[in-house]
Amino acid sequence: SGALISVATVIFGLSLFMSELGVFVRVQLKNEMFIADSSPNEKMQINLNVTIHQLPCAVLSLDAMDVMGSHEVEIHGNMFKDRLTPEGKMISREEMKGSHLGAFSSFQRFSFEYDRQEADKVKEMIAAKEGCRVGGFLKVNRVPGNVHISTHSYSHMLGSLFPDWRNLDITHTVNHLSFGNDTDIQRVRNRFRGAGIVAPLDGVKQVPPTPEEKQANKKSSWLADTVIYEYYTRVVPTMYVSLTEESIEVHQFTANMNRIMNPQMPSIYFRYDISPVTVKFYEAKESFMHFMVQVCAIIGGIFTVAGLVDAVVHQSIKHVTKKAQLGKLT
Repeated sequence: SGALISVATVIFGLSLFMSELGVFVRVQLKNEMFIADSSPNEKMQINLNVTIHQLPCAVLSLDAMDVMGSHEVEIHGNMFKDRLTPEGKMISREEMKGSHLGAFSSFQRFSFEYDRQEADKVKEMIAAKEGCRVGGFLKVNRVPGNVHISTHSYSHMLGSLFPDWRNLDITHTVNHLSFGNDTDIQRVRNRFRGAGIVAPLDGVKQVPPTPEEKQANKKSSWLADTVIYEYYTRVVPTMYVSLTEESIEVHQFTANMNRIMNPQMPSIYFRYDISPVTVKFYEAKESFMHFMVQVCAIIGGIFTVAGLVDAVVHQSIKHVTKKAQLGKLT
């Protein structure tokens, strides 16, 4: 019995030791939350890449707005437009031009230059169902706001260029949307897998409503012809800290989408709100001293339990043997 208990003790002890060794060598991903101080002049980078499949770049503009009424958005030189064929092949690329609407304005507009003499050319683009890809990054204040792609800048002339402007097709695909440096986001994706959501809208495609859906909306609002797509994002500042104390700061976000039928010009809105709470993910390993304490605890516990079991078994066998000698087992 003593030998059997010893073998069982060794096997059980080794299994516990190997389990504790696995915990010691494994890198654990832990997290914590805190409220971080934010500088009033601090900027946040928005990375955007959207393909509008059947509207030409000539009638699209990009606007940025925030609740502070700021119009100083550092976008110039960072956003580009790609003219696309109906099949999605690139025809040409141009840098988007930035311009202020004035200090009184609550937003800054970044539109594609339009020359009235090229009206016929724009008509041809619309008829040919040219597409447009808007891509790049812009820096905004770290306050709630929105970025939207629309035909608002050209509403004054769309009636003459395209009489049926209410049926403009703003079918689109969100190729990429993220907050923070894209290089850092890719590093986080590669190293901290499963830790947070940094680009949940990538690959989302929207199509125009069916005639039945339009008819249903007209019953509630006789003006409801055009479509506005709104994406609502909740941005959470996030830090990722590796074992080597290398820190990467990006932003997680969650997103919801809504499609609105109304009489306004077709547009795509990306609205964002920033959480005051920062989430910190950090890699950690068990210290060697903690590992040794656990091993000592395992050894001490195993021997203690083994001693108790051995004593109980020994006393039981001794008691049974004594009864057998006295003939009292029956």
